[in-house]
Amino acid sequence: MLAGSAALFGASAMAQESSVGQEIFIDRCAVCHGETGAGDGLVGELFDRKPKNLTLLEKENNGAFPFSEVYQSIDGRREIAGHGNSKMPVWGEYFMEDAITSRAIDPKDAKVVTQGRILAVVYFLQSIQQR
Repeated sequence: MLAGSAALFGASAMAQESSVGQEIFIDRCAVCHGETGAGDGLVGELFDRKPKNLTLLEKENNGAFPFSEVYQSIDGRREIAGHGNSKMPVWGEYFMEDAITSRAIDPKDAKVVTQGRILAVVYFLQSIQQR
């Protein structure tokens, strides 16, 4: 019974993270990657190289979602080839600055809040993979 409850809670928590991640994605990423993550955002059309179709990450990685690489791309620790010499906006830095300056978040918790926001986006991206 306890194992079943833990599994149900885990699935519920992941679904909630995905929902929060979708909101962040729509707010911050969709302008380039499109609302569905297909790489068809309005601003993305202005780039020399079209933004990546984020719904194919798992397929392009032999059926395994590249969780760590996606996290690091959003965090800013991983170079994104499609962005030339400049990086994709470093959302890790943006989220950290936002958390530090928010009156609702204790500055001591800013790093954890930032990690949670990034994880939420990663979980959302994992949920929209074409299988």
